[in-house]
Amino acid sequence: MPEENGKEVVFILTREDVLECASEMGIPQEAITDDVFYQVKKGVEWGLECWSEVMKEAINMALKS
Repeated sequence: MPEENGKEVVFILTREDVLECASEMGIPQEAITDDVFYQVKKGVEWGLECWSEVMKEAINMALKS
């Protein structure tokens, strides 16, 4: 299980993940500059503001399986 700062991690997205998604979209790797990456990071953080609701649903689904 991945760890960060000595703690188990549930989910991590990296620059490589961003580049892979861009590639799947037909966007060249060179287009993902540090500025673009920072903007993507902020957008994902904003999109995951409701992460606790997603986590609760995942827990419920796991308990039902």
